Amino acid sequence: MQTKPIPAIYDKEASAASAEASTSGQFPVFKRVWVAMYKHRAKRFPRLPEHRHDLVIPDQFKTTNLITI
Repeated sequence: MQTKPIPAIYDKEASAASAEASTSGQFPVFKRVWVAMYKHRAKRFPRLPEHRHDLVIPDQFKTTNLITI
């Protein structure tokens, strides 16, 4: 199986779709799509702290339940 980078796949598909008059000019360049995708992702997930000593772990995640089988 051949692997291709996502920008290459996007560019190929956008070029193919742009060949038709009805979809010509409808696809933004991949960089714009990438920026929008990461802005959306940044809203959903908090930034990681710069230093590990700034990391706050809630008490519920500091211990585990030991199960003996």
